[in-house]
Amino acid sequence: MLIDISSVRKSAGASLRVDEPVDLSDYASEFTDVHANGEIRNTSGVVSIKLHITGTYNSVCDRCGSDAVLSLKTEIDTIFDDDGSKDDSVTFTDGRIDLEKTVCDALVLAVPMQVLCSPDCGGVEGDGYEIIYDEN
Repeated sequence: MLIDISSVRKSAGASLRVDEPVDLSDYASEFTDVHANGEIRNTSGVVSIKLHITGTYNSVCDRCGSDAVLSLKTEIDTIFDDDGSKDDSVTFTDGRIDLEKTVCDALVLAVPMQVLCSPDCGGVEGDGYEIIYDEN
């Protein structure tokens, strides 16, 4: 989904509300129930984007190999210049934001380094394996 922000960029005080379900099946099918909510605003010629993003990440537990489902929340909060976003958090081309790619990138960064089926997973289930910690 491409969002044209050219009208917001042209007019100080203009804004555009974003409240959309986002289908990431073309980018990363492990993310489901994704939603972006926020605003793109021109304040005195400075265009900013603030999005709250929620979604579900479906994976396997790093300890036991069972299914793991995580609820994720993240945000994008950045400004634009004439060339696009001031950082790499927003995919911006020809005056349009690629909402799916932008949201996917944000969610990928929100996935924890270690995915667990539950906080107290002991690492023995399914055809997984047991992790033994050396306390020395």
